[in-house]
Amino acid sequence: MSERVSVTEVRNALRCPRLFALGRSLGRSVAFPVGSSCLGASFHRVVERFAQTVSAPPARFAQLPSGAARDEVQAQLCDWLLELLMDELEQDPTYASMPGEVDDLAEALRELGRHLSARLDPFTGPPAQALSALMHSGEQAIEARLNGTGPIVSGRLDALYADERGRIDVIEYKLTDEANDEVDRAQAALYREILRAVRGVDARPVVLRFSPLLREVSMRPEHADEFLRTRVLPLVERMPDWASEPALAPETPRQDLCAACPVARECKESYPTRLPARDDPPVGAARPRPGPSAGLCPPEPLPEPEPSEEDAVGRREAEALSARILKELERQGTSAVCPHPPVVGPTLYLIQVARPRGAVRHLDSAAEDVRHRLASQDGVEVEYEKRGGHRRFIVRRLQPRPVRLGPLLLRRREYLTERPGRFIVGQCPDGEVLCGDLSDASTPHLLVAGQSGSGKSVLLQSLIASLVQYHPPGAIRFTLVDPKRVTFNGAAFRGAVSAHLDGPVRSEVEYVLPVLEQLIQLMEERYRLFERAQVSDIGEYNEQVSPPERLERRVLVIDEFQDLITDRASTQAFFESIRRLGAKARAAGIHLILATQRPDRNVVPPIIRANLGGKIALQVASATNSRIILDEGGAEKLLGKGDLLASLGRGVVRAQGPLLG
Repeated sequence: MSERVSVTEVRNALRCPRLFALGRSLGRSVAFPVGSSCLGASFHRVVERFAQTVSAPPARFAQLPSGAARDEVQAQLCDWLLELLMDELEQDPTYASMPGEVDDLAEALRELGRHLSARLDPFTGPPAQALSALMHSGEQAIEARLNGTGPIVSGRLDALYADERGRIDVIEYKLTDEANDEVDRAQAALYREILRAVRGVDARPVVLRFSPLLREVSMRPEHADEFLRTRVLPLVERMPDWASEPALAPETPRQDLCAACPVARECKESYPTRLPARDDPPVGAARPRPGPSAGLCPPEPLPEPEPSEEDAVGRREAEALSARILKELERQGTSAVCPHPPVVGPTLYLIQVARPRGAVRHLDSAAEDVRHRLASQDGVEVEYEKRGGHRRFIVRRLQPRPVRLGPLLLRRREYLTERPGRFIVGQCPDGEVLCGDLSDASTPHLLVAGQSGSGKSVLLQSLIASLVQYHPPGAIRFTLVDPKRVTFNGAAFRGAVSAHLDGPVRSEVEYVLPVLEQLIQLMEERYRLFERAQVSDIGEYNEQVSPPERLERRVLVIDEFQDLITDRASTQAFFESIRRLGAKARAAGIHLILATQRPDRNVVPPIIRANLGGKIALQVASATNSRIILDEGGAEKLLGKGDLLASLGRGVVRAQGPLLG
């Protein structure tokens, strides 16, 4: 039986006992990715160097007199910390590729400077002397056997602060988001308990969370003790048993973490009992199952949709509108006919008109009056469209028919299952299902744009759901970034796609540049692999290797990517990454879907348009916005709520985006 556990292992066990047990049995440290920060270690190194130099501060700070203004103390502390950061940056050239992250790191250090200057206010004497008293210690290793019966718990606390009365705070610095709040508080409470056991010090646990703005989370001692007694210590006492017999470790109470677990494969091998969050396909998805011959067998067929009475109502309404339009044209002295029955779409009727004889310009001159009369007398919204020699009225249905993703998936199942990367955009007015393919050289990446209320968020959800519908996580995986915390926040959506995510949905824009850099590195690694295998792309490679060795397609989806380019320092790095991936990533099976509600020239410059071949425009504010996306107008006239124009290598096509379900 193991008699020693680390505080990091306790954090893992709080998330999932099996995560801890597997880490022990595999003999390796397991780092859980939820809320992780790529520059957390950099922050800790800078702050530790700061703590080590408190006894010999820079001359400018050492010369500050007693009673110096807080603003002056704060300015000197921030300069001191930033000078240490500059030393850190100069030692590692890779920081140059992460300007946005470095800016946030600098802001976090400024926040620390502000926090320390406020803590110094109650002290007497010069600030240098007060700071030396405040910074009781920096990082230090510490361990103890808690309750006298459990294992020895060891770790390395970040800092100890002392106030003007000598009362101690045990400090944990965190550059993670609130997803880790419980384990962060548990860590601080553990260090408080260890400190009390080995030194008899009754400290207050405090978490300083920089994101990069500072949020201080402190625990009252009695609350920390209760949390430790009821939640943490019972788990710590059981951990040696799980380490010696991993089969005893129970499943996690937080099954939302399974999709991001770094040992998910080993978990399934070690704990074969079915765990829905880990083993079940996404909600509503038909994941391929092993078959006797081809390796995969198709999902069980879904029932064919029955004809809808609503469509019959729509046909009658469209025919009545056709007669009404012809009557209005005749009233103006323009004879016309409808050469084809009207097209009954889910949100639109397409009514083609023609002149049996005479010039078509007579239709054009009468069309505007027809539009106004139908709007004023019938309350019907009408557009008049000219395409070559063809003329048609586009009429908005008074009662639109919802377009559901499920029936569209059923209709195009054969197409979608042929290879991963194919997706559904929506339903065209003539009833055809509009599809796309990320493996197509003309549409390996997508630009999606539409103003608020246009249906952009629902469309993104449907695109992703259609990509995962018939393919397992081993074939396609997603990284999702949602700065507004709205698009990918629904429980139903997350449940449907969680198995295909390579981590939690992220809201921090600073997370994107490191991810783009990782995808570039992955792209180059795959090309070296293809060169050794003498193949040209991911499709050929996967045909030559056994199923366990096949490469999955990787898709990065960023909603509201304009938030990434508000900082000039990160803009160039972002655009350069898009250029490199846009030019080369398709064959490596790496794809981008970028969405914005601000399709202006600053947000969607030529480098974005040139490298994102597939373009989908929902309703936008102006014809200029439409031309920026599609190179032609029209999106400003769309109806909202999923009405869209798509350019997927075959000209611009109108469709209605589907709803999940």
